This record gives sequence, structure tokens and C-alpha cells, in this order.
Amino acid sequence: MQFQLQFFRFLHTSRSIWVPAAVEKSALAKLRRATGYSFSKCKEALQKHENDLKQAEHWLKAEAQAHGWEKATKLKGRSTAQGLISILSTPSNTVILEVNCETDFVARNKKFQSLVQKITQGCFQFTNEQNSGAILSKLPLTGDEVSNILIGSQPMKDEIALSIGELGENINTRRAVCLKSSGTILLAGYIHPAPEGFVGSDVIQYGKYGAVVVLRPIGRDKLDEVTKKSLSLIGRQLCQHIVGMNPKEIGSINDPPPKKVIEPEKAAVDSSNIGTEPMEGVESDLEFKPSSSPEVDEYVLVNQDFLLDSDMTVREFLIQNSVEVLDFVRYECGEIIEPTYCE
Repeated sequence: MQFQLQFFRFLHTSRSIWVPAAVEKSALAKLRRATGYSFSKCKEALQKHENDLKQAEHWLKAEAQAHGWEKATKLKGRSTAQGLISILSTPSNTVILEVNCETDFVARNKKFQSLVQKITQGCFQFTNEQNSGAILSKLPLTGDEVSNILIGSQPMKDEIALSIGELGENINTRRAVCLKSSGTILLAGYIHPAPEGFVGSDVIQYGKYGAVVVLRPIGRDKLDEVTKKSLSLIGRQLCQHIVGMNPKEIGSINDPPPKKVIEPEKAAVDSSNIGTEPMEGVESDLEFKPSSSPEVDEYVLVNQDFLLDSDMTVREFLIQNSVEVLDFVRYECGEIIEPTYCE
């Protein structure tokens, strides 16, 4: 009994027992604004570090990172068919990227969009630091390669894990392509749905579809600023076409245009022409195609009707503007990836 009384007195008189520090309201408000974490978490952080804002913020981030990695491990096997395509493009440096999540609800979340912007900026900086010496370099990246690129001193996968902890969904970087050019070779990009109003070429854009095109003006050794702006517009229009028409290869503007094709069942027969032969020396621009024959020109870029002006083909648009397409990349969020001629 005597021992119990002594132990009870010790609990009430000993200075070794830790008592939480009183939290300053101003510090709590500042920490909440700086980190965005809940008041209870911010209060706990300040109590643990005696109202030291820097130490409290560092502790909160470390806790969130640990929680994010724990969550990421649990959700790793979940399907990620939604997400965003992002592009950051200048005439000489362009990145197109796909980041996936589980639901469209999260894809529209500002925190997820902020993550996509950070990853895109990191890839853009990574591309800018590469120096291959070539007038055109193209670097495809896998999801794992993207996630290991550094943002500051940390790999992107740490930032992704942090977002998984906050959003509660599996998130993956699926793929990216980094392009860098010099001389008269220019790059242009387009995202669909396009943002409202004017958007500068060096602004990160994101949507469900994206395209990047590599252009070179024909017969020019130097480009002034007016010409660059004109080519940027042409590049954007071509990207719009590529997003909408989904070509698989470029083709050559120097090749002769394909003959017009008429399906046999759709050809109207004029009885007055039955039995007549073509005039000697005149080559018909029509040819009949069996209905079982595949469409050989449907996915060749230069042979397609131009999306923004159906009265001309892409070949005619390129010739009219004295431009050639050297390469292109088209992304559709969640698409089944198949090998193409241009990737």
C-alpha cells in the first residue's frame, strides 16, 4: 500500500512526464495554410516540435510521405484506365506525357492535375538538360523511367506516392516522349479538349488526347520570328488533324497522290457507256476496288482529307505552305498501345 501511494505521488510531482506544449493559434493558421493538412495534424505537429514551424512542416511531410508509400503499396495492383495527357511545348523543346489514375473523378481533381503539371515540368527540364548534338532528338520514356526523374532532389515517384496517399487511388506514369530540335526544325503540340482562350506555347496543357508534330519548312535556311509564329500555327493545325484523324504513318508529299477509289457496289453504271473503251492516251483517275480489299491509304497522313478544310488533302496543305512533316506522336488516354511507324 505504501508503495502504491509513493508511485501515485511520483506521477503527480515528477517533472519527467511530457506535457504537450500549448499551440499558438497564429502558428497553427500559418502551418495549415502552408501545408494544407488538417487542423488536428497541424496541431499535433506543432505540439511535438514546440511551435517550431519549419520542424513541424518537415514532420508533416515525412508522415504524409510514409502514408503515401504505404497506400501506394496497397493499391499497386488496381487498374488505372483514366487520367490525363499533358504537353509542354516550345519550338525547340517538347514533352508529351500520360499519367493514369483509377477514375475520371480523380482525373478532374486539382491535386491530380497539379501532380501532372509537376511531372510534365520535370520531364521538360530533363529534356532541356540533354545534349545529344543532333538537330533532332527523340527520347521515348517508360513509366518507370519517368518516375525516376528528379524533381529537385527527390525522384518523381516520391511525389506520386504522396498524391496516392492524399487522393486514395492508384496513380501511374504510363509513358512519355521528349523531343528536342535546332535549326529550322520546329516542334508544335496540341491538347484536346483545348483550353478556352489563348494559351502560350510554353504553358502546360492537359486533356484526354494530345499530339506533337515535327515540322521543317522547305527551302529555308533561317527563320525569322514572323515565320516561326506562322509555322507554330501550321503545326497546331496539323496536330488537331492528327488527334482527330489518327494517322499511323506520314507518307511522302513527293509521292503521286493515290487514285480515287470507287466501291463496285456504289458505282453508278451509265448504259450509254457500256462497251466503250477509254480514249487512247488518256489515263483514268478512277480505279475500281473489290469490296474485300483493305483501305491502304486511310491511315497515311498526307493522303487524308485535311480535317480543318475537307476541300484539300494534308498533302495539298503541306505543299501550299511549303512545309514537310518529319515525325509525329499521338496519345489517347487509356488507349491500347500498338507499335506505329512514328513511335
